[in-house]
Amino acid sequence: MLTALLVATSSAAPSTYLGAEWRPLSRGDLSWVDGGSTTGLIVGGLDGFVRPNLSAYGGAWLSERTALQGSLGVARLQNTTIAGEIVTQRHWGVVRPAVELRYALLPHTQEGPVPWLLGGLHVDIPSARETSNGFTPEEQELANEIATLDRLRLGAFGGRVGIGASVELIGGLAVGLQYALIWQRSLFLGEDPTAATSLLIGEAGLLLQLQWPGGSGSEPEQAE
Repeated sequence: MLTALLVATSSAAPSTYLGAEWRPLSRGDLSWVDGGSTTGLIVGGLDGFVRPNLSAYGGAWLSERTALQGSLGVARLQNTTIAGEIVTQRHWGVVRPAVELRYALLPHTQEGPVPWLLGGLHVDIPSARETSNGFTPEEQELANEIATLDRLRLGAFGGRVGIGASVELIGGLAVGLQYALIWQRSLFLGEDPTAATSLLIGEAGLLLQLQWPGGSGSEPEQAE
């Protein structure tokens, strides 16, 4: 019975993978910075640290054609000022979780290039705060209002849809190409907190992926 349970567990285990996505620096990136379109807080979702040109992702094939994958971007900046007994701290940060579904047009275990479709969502969770043991209640209230505006400036949500293909080279190592349309909507832009902006761009990337076999692996041998 134990052997049967091990066999069932092995056959049900998904095939997992870990990969890196590289998006080369483009003229669009340079124009974005030169045009002053960054948040001004360094850690915004489009400032380059939360989603760098080289990023990592991981996932699992739930079936021969369907995989669920995710990634996590993190950026945080903190300033601490000490003047005598007065200590002032400010921080800004963003955490970006992303979840995507990959659908292979051919069984992903077959030999040769495997084309697939990609779609997913992400959200930029902001954090900002300023504290000081030298603030009066009125000064702390003003600092809280500024921090609220900073969080609105950093917060965003969006998603992407795309196509791609990958091919296994040897021993679970695969390379691939991907093109996706990326949409992102910020919560704030400019002096009016009710104003927002959205961005839609096309982006190509190169993929390098390691894959571990799951249910397609060999069954455990029975003990004599």
